[in-house]
Formats: sequence, structure tokens, C-alpha cells
Amino acid sequence: MQSLALDMEKEMEKYVVRNFADILRVLREHPEWLEELRKVILTSELLELPKKVDELLTRVGRLEKDVGTLKQDVTILKQDVAVLKQDVAVLKQDVAILKQDVAILKQDVAILKEDVAILKQDVAYLKGEVGRLKGNDFERRIREKYYAYFGRILKKAKLIPFEEILPILDDAEDRKEITLEQRDAVLRLDVLISGQIRELGKDVVLAVEVSYSLYPEDLERAFERAQVLATILHKEVIPTVVACEATEDIQKKADERGILLIKVEY
Repeated sequence: MQSLALDMEKEMEKYVVRNFADILRVLREHPEWLEELRKVILTSELLELPKKVDELLTRVGRLEKDVGTLKQDVTILKQDVAVLKQDVAVLKQDVAILKQDVAILKQDVAILKEDVAILKQDVAYLKGEVGRLKGNDFERRIREKYYAYFGRILKKAKLIPFEEILPILDDAEDRKEITLEQRDAVLRLDVLISGQIRELGKDVVLAVEVSYSLYPEDLERAFERAQVLATILHKEVIPTVVACEATEDIQKKADERGILLIKVEY
């Protein structure tokens, strides 16, 4: 490199330069000397400027490509946003329809609740009616076949018509032995049976309350009415209840009160 520079200097010494035209002539003959001239005339920053410009142009080209890509992406995003807006509009319509449907459903549910409440009342009423019908049929069956239900307890069992008891009750009321309420209570007994206890041969009367399902109040009614009847007949009257269903507690209370409990199938 150094020898090349020395050769260049020796070659330059061969030329006589008197004016600017001589300089131009020499540079045309030796264009390779232009680089050396630039180094002398220009600073390092100016010498590097073309290279930096090329680099800048390269970067600008890359940026232009990136900007083009970004523009495409923005275009796609705009299209996506437009589609999303349409979807949101459709969803809003669907939500509005759903709200209307929910409102209708709420009205339907309210109507159904009212209908169910009415049905519950009807079912409760029907249950009551069925219970009453079952009770009436059960009572009729006991009265019609009293000999079958009471024959194991009594000999010579006989159904006492209330027409026979009515004058006795009226006379007892007139004599102030019983009250009008007690008279009516006795007449509300379901069945009256007379006969002899099989084991003892003793004459008794059964004051019978018939109930499909037995409750404590049934026991109390049978007991109180039997006492009133015993007062006016001057006979032993046994309070009696006939039922299909009776809890252990009810059976225990009947035993404690001396009430005859007869459980039967229906």
C-alpha cells in the first residue's frame, strides 16, 4: 500500500500543473487519482455520506414495505371491525327478542302459578270429598254388617235404632239430667249396639264412633258420649271406636281411657 502511494507520487511529479485545466487533464488521464483528491479535499464525514445515503435509502425502502404491510393490516382490521359491528347489531336484536321471550315466559309462569294454586285448592277439595265419601261408605259398611265386626266381642249383638233412644234423651233433657248439647252429641254417634260380652255374659251397650283414620278427638267424643248415654240408660256403656288406621300412640291412649278400639280392613 505504501509503495503504491510512492509510485503515485513519482508519477505525479512528471506532470507540470500551471492552472486548473492542467489539473483536469491529469485527472482524466489518471481517474484513480480522484479518490486521493477526494481524501484531501473532503472530510471523512462527507466521504462516508454516499454510503450513509445508500443505507438510508435501504432503510426507507424497508419502511415503505412495512407501511404497505401495515396499510393492508389496517384494511383487514377495518373489515373485521365492520363484520363485528354487524355481529353486534345482530346480537342486540337477538337480545331484544330474548328479552321479549323472557317477559312472555314470566307472564306464562305467573299464569301457571295461578293455575297450580287453583289446582292445589281443587285437589285439596277433592281429597276432602274423597275422604268424606270414604268415611261415609266405611261408616255405612260398619252399620250394615255390624254383626260381623262386633260378633267376636258380643253375643246377641243387635243394632239399636236411634228412634228408640230419642224419647229417652228427650225425657232426660226435660228432667235436666242432660243438656241439649249432650242430647245432640249422643244422637251424633255413628252406631249403637247392644249385646252380651262373650266372656262375662254381661249386658252392655257399645257407643260407637267410626273413623277411617283415628284421631285423639275421636277418642274424646266416644268417651264423653258413652258417659252421657250410661247416665240415662242406667247400663254399662262402653265407648268404642272402629278404624282402619290408628297410630300406636292413639292405641295407647284408648287403652288408658278404657275405650274399646277395633281395627278393621277396608
